[in-house]
Amino acid sequence: MDIFASLDYWFWVPVLFWIGLFFWFYRVSYPTYLKKLLKKGQKWVFIPKSKGYWLVGDVVLSLIVAVSSVLPSIWAFNKWNVLPLEYALAEIPLFLVLTLVLSSVAKKKTAALYRSAYFLAYRKVRYESDIKGNFRNEADIQNRTVWYFAKNLKNAEAHGRLWKYVNAMAKTKKIPPDIYAETMYG
Repeated sequence: MDIFASLDYWFWVPVLFWIGLFFWFYRVSYPTYLKKLLKKGQKWVFIPKSKGYWLVGDVVLSLIVAVSSVLPSIWAFNKWNVLPLEYALAEIPLFLVLTLVLSSVAKKKTAALYRSAYFLAYRKVRYESDIKGNFRNEADIQNRTVWYFAKNLKNAEAHGRLWKYVNAMAKTKKIPPDIYAETMYG
């Protein structure tokens, strides 16, 4: 029963695990979601070449977080003798469903970041085409944007700055002047 006495000190550790799991989904294992988007026909998707076992990591970390999240319930059941300790283990499926929801939210947030970065590249390619007087059809501009975007992301990945580059592109407020004029006064 010494382990139950030490649970007083470990009560908040699962919260840290949940935060870590969110960042795992957000920063590391998002390529699994991007692969799904690529199969659905999204042209803007860029999948990093990092070799990882994202699905295995997702499952293992989700199980660790779900099991560690049961510890506060075990602590409470032991402290107040409300129910037998085995009932706390029944919470594991609930926490696993919660990890699926967290995974979905984090990976969609990363995909939105990549999508915003792509549309900045799109605006830049469109602006450069218009400024040169080379008026192109929409399909040509989209293809040039995909090439430009993939080339820049591969270069950033080669230099170890992929995440920083995508984040900077997605959060920039720099808009070419002609696009700004069209949206404000058009």
